[in-house]
Amino acid sequence: MELTERSCQLDLLERRLAELIATGGTPTGRTVTVLAGPVGSGKTALLQTFTRRAIEAGARVLGASASRAERSVPLEVVRQLVRVASDPEDRARFGRLLDAGSLAWADVEGADDEDTARHTAAIGGALLELTTRGPLVITVDDVHHADVASLRCLDYVARRISGLPVLVLLTEAPRTRPWRPEVYAELLQPARLHRIRLPLLTVEGTFQVLAHRLGVPVARTIAEESHRISGGNPLLVHALADDQAVAPRPADRPVAGESFREAVLSCLYRCDHLVLDAARVLAVTGDPPHGSLLPQLVDARSRSALGAVDCSTSAGLVTEAGLRHPAVSRAVLDGTTAEERARLHLEAARLLHDEGAPPARIAPHLVNVDELTEPWMAHSLLDAGEQALLDGEVETALGYLRRANRSCAGDCLRARIRSALARAEWQLDPQAAVPHLLGVATAVRAGHLGSQQAAGPIQYLLWHGEIDKAVELVQHLSDGADSADPRSAAELLVTTGWMSTLYPGVSVDRPNPTAVARDPLTLAKVKRGLEGASLLSAVLERGDATVVEQAERALHAGGLDDEPRVWSSVCAIIAMIYADRLDLAGDWCDRLDRNPAARRYPSPSATLAALRASVSGRLGDLPRAERLADEALRQLSLKGWGVVIGMPLSIRLRALTFMNELDAAADCLQVPVPPAMFETPIGLHYLHARGTHALAAGSPEDALADFQLCGQLMTAWRLDFSALVPWRTECARALLRMGRRQQARKLVREELARLRPVQLRYRAAALRVLASAEDGPDRITHLRSAVRLLRQCGDRMELAHNLTDLGHAYQQAGDRREARVAARAARALAEECGIPLLRASTATSGSGSAEGPAGTALVVDGLNDAESQVAALAAQGHTNREIAEKLFLTVSTIEQRLTRIYRKLHVNSRNELATRLRLHRPGATLPHPPPPGQSEPGGRPPGPRFR
Repeated sequence: MELTERSCQLDLLERRLAELIATGGTPTGRTVTVLAGPVGSGKTALLQTFTRRAIEAGARVLGASASRAERSVPLEVVRQLVRVASDPEDRARFGRLLDAGSLAWADVEGADDEDTARHTAAIGGALLELTTRGPLVITVDDVHHADVASLRCLDYVARRISGLPVLVLLTEAPRTRPWRPEVYAELLQPARLHRIRLPLLTVEGTFQVLAHRLGVPVARTIAEESHRISGGNPLLVHALADDQAVAPRPADRPVAGESFREAVLSCLYRCDHLVLDAARVLAVTGDPPHGSLLPQLVDARSRSALGAVDCSTSAGLVTEAGLRHPAVSRAVLDGTTAEERARLHLEAARLLHDEGAPPARIAPHLVNVDELTEPWMAHSLLDAGEQALLDGEVETALGYLRRANRSCAGDCLRARIRSALARAEWQLDPQAAVPHLLGVATAVRAGHLGSQQAAGPIQYLLWHGEIDKAVELVQHLSDGADSADPRSAAELLVTTGWMSTLYPGVSVDRPNPTAVARDPLTLAKVKRGLEGASLLSAVLERGDATVVEQAERALHAGGLDDEPRVWSSVCAIIAMIYADRLDLAGDWCDRLDRNPAARRYPSPSATLAALRASVSGRLGDLPRAERLADEALRQLSLKGWGVVIGMPLSIRLRALTFMNELDAAADCLQVPVPPAMFETPIGLHYLHARGTHALAAGSPEDALADFQLCGQLMTAWRLDFSALVPWRTECARALLRMGRRQQARKLVREELARLRPVQLRYRAAALRVLASAEDGPDRITHLRSAVRLLRQCGDRMELAHNLTDLGHAYQQAGDRREARVAARAARALAEECGIPLLRASTATSGSGSAEGPAGTALVVDGLNDAESQVAALAAQGHTNREIAEKLFLTVSTIEQRLTRIYRKLHVNSRNELATRLRLHRPGATLPHPPPPGQSEPGGRPPGPRFR
C-alpha cells in the first residue's frame, strides 16, 4: 500500500532511528513509540517501510504481529520476536525460557504471581542481552491484541532500555475497551510513550491514491465521492479503486462492488466486537448512534462502552449520524445473516411500538419480519401504508400493504388492507387493482367495509366498466346504517356524483343529503370532491366565460398532493377544451406536465397526455396530436386504461384519418375496447372518430350509423350539446356523400339554430356542410363566414378544408383570382398541419370536375401525385391554361410538369399520353413500366399502370 500522506510520520521515525544509531541510546523517558490509527489506515505498511530502512541503516530488527485469535496463547508475541535470532545457542536458550514461561502462565490462568514474575524477568533479561550486540529495533504490529505474558515481558524491557541502543515500535488501533487494560496501561505509560498518530486521508490524499491506481482523469472525476464513501480510509479507497478497475465501462462515480464490501467487513471484523454489533444494528435500523434503539439492541453489558463507538474505533465507518454512506450500510447488511437481520428488525419493531413511535417508523422493520405474530403488527403496516399513499410514496405503500395482506387474519382488517392495496396498485397500474376489487366488493356486502373505505374501489370499478357491481355496492351502502353518518354520506354523494357524470344513462339512488347539509365542513368536502364533475356539466350546459374562469380558479387553487385534486385539474382542462379555450388548456397541460407531483399518479397523468393530444388535434397540428396520443397509450396497459381508452384512441384515429393514413387508422379500430365505454361520454368521441374514418374510407352508411348513435345516446342522456359531439353536422356530411341533400340541409340548419354565438368552431363546421348542400351564391357566403370563424378559434386543419372548398366555389363562380388566393392559403395550411393534398367536398367540387368523385384520385406508377393529376387532365384534352386554372398554378409550372411526364412515360404528345393512360377503357390497369429503353410486347413503348 502506498504511503500517501504518511511522509511526516515516516520522517519522525527515521529521525528517532538516526538519533539511536548516532548516540547509541534513546532519550531518557521516551523508550516506546506507538503508531496509532484506525483499522485500515496504513499502520502496517508504514511499519514495514520503516523496518526495511532500519535494516538498511545497520540496525537489527525483531518483529512480531499480534492477533486476536492468539490472545490466550502465552508469550506468542515474544516467541515471534526471537524466532529469527541469529545465534543457535540464543534460539535454544529462548526456547527453554519460553516453554517454561508458557507452562507457568498457563497454570495460573493469566493471573500474576511470583512464579510468572520470575519467568517474566528471565525472558526480559534475555531480550536485554541482545541490545549489547548493536542497535536493536523491536516492532509489534497490532499490540492491542498481544497476550498478557508478552505484554509483561515488553513492559519489563521498556522500563530498562533507557540509554540503550533499543527502539521499541508498536502499532495500535483505537479500541472501545483494551484487552486486559491494566497490563496494557502499564506498557503504554505516558511518561515513556511517544505516540505518532495516523489520520485518515484527506480528499487530496484520496485523489493521489486513485490517480496512482486509475490515472488522473478518472481520479479527478470520482475523488470527492470516493472520499465521502470511504471517509479517507486507505484500505477502503484501494478497494474502491479495485472495483472501478473492473467496472464494465468507465463510470462518472465510484463503483462500490465486491472489493469494497470485503474491505468494509474486514475493517469491522478487525475492530471490537461491539463495533461490529453496533454497525449491524445501525445498518438494520438506520438510526443514529445516539438513538434509542442502539443501546437496547446490542449486548446489555456493553451499553456503557457505546460512547466509544466513533469514527476512530470503527475505522471511519461510524459517524455521529450513523454509518458513513449507504454503500457501507449495504456492505454491512450483506455480511449479516438473514436470521440475524430478521431478529434485529423484529426487536426494533417491538421497541419502537412500546415507545409509541409512529407506524411509519415501525413498518420498515415489520416488512422484513418472517411472521407477524401480534395483532398490532398488521395494523401498523396498514396505517403506514395509508400514510405513504397520502405522501405519494406508492412503491413504499405497496410494500407495507402486501406484507400486511399476506399475514393478516381478521376479516375486517383484511378488508381494510385490500381496499388500501387496491388504491396503491391503482396508482401504478389500474389493471393491477382488479384482483383486489372483487375482494373489496365481497367485504362491502359482508359489512366489513364502510363508505369511506369503499369509495375509491367503487370508482375503480366504474373505470373498468364494472357498472353493475358498482351500482350494487352503492345501493348496499346507501341502505346501510353508516349512510346517516355525515362523512360516510359525503363519500356516497361524491361517488354517485361521479357515477352520474361518467355513466349518464345509469340510474342510481343518491343518499339522503340531510346529514351532509347539517355539517358545513362536510358539505364543503362534497363540493370539493364534485368540483371537476360540476365544471364539466356547467361547460356543456352554458359554455360561457364564467365556466372558464371557474376552471382557472380550480387549477390555481388545486394542489397536486393527492389523486382527487389531480383529477379535478384534469376535469378543469377538459372544461376549457369544451369551451374552445385551447390556448389556456394547452398552457395548463404543459404546466401540469412539468410538475413532478402530477407524474406520481399514472392514470391521471396518462389522461393529461391524451388531453395534450386533443388540444394539438383541435389546433390542427395532426402529427403532434398523433404522437402525443400514442405516448399516452403507452403510459398504461391497454386493459389498464379501462373505459377511458376511448379518449386517446379517438384522438389518434381522427389524426391518422385526416392525415390520410387510413390503414394505420384502421389499426386503431382493432384495439379492443370495453363494451361499457359506449355508455360513457368517452364512447361518443370514439363513435365520432370511427364515423369520420368510415366516411374517409368511402363508407358513408357506416359513418351515418355511428353519428346517429351518438345523437340517440346524447338525447337519451340529456347531453345534446354540440361541444360534446356535433352529431347533426356529422350526419349531414354523411348524408351528402349519400346524395341525400334535403335531409342534410335540414339537419345542418337545425344545428345552426341550436348553436350559441360563442361556439365558433361548430358553427363554422355547420356552415361548411351547409355550403356543400346548397347551390348558388349562398355557397361562397357560407364558406367565407366559416373561414372568418375558424380564423378566430385557431383550427388550422378545418380552415384548410374550408379554404379549399372556397377556392373551388370561386372557380365555379368564375373568380379565378380569388380561387387562386384561397387555394394557395389552403395548401400552405395543409403543409403545416400534415394533411395530404386537399380536395373539395362533394358538393362544392362541381359535376364537371376532372377529379371525379370526392376522395378519389388517379395515381400513375412512375409519377408523383401532382404529376398524375396533371397527366390525367392533359389526357382528357384540357389545355395548359385550363389545367393551370383548375389547379391554381401558373402555365409555366404546368409546362414544366408535362415535360417531366413525357420524359418519364416515354410519350411525345397528348394523344400518346391518352393512349398510354387508356382512358377509353375505364378500370383498366397496365403493368409496371419496364426499365427505360425496353418496350412492351409488340414493340410499343411502356405505359403506366393505374392504382
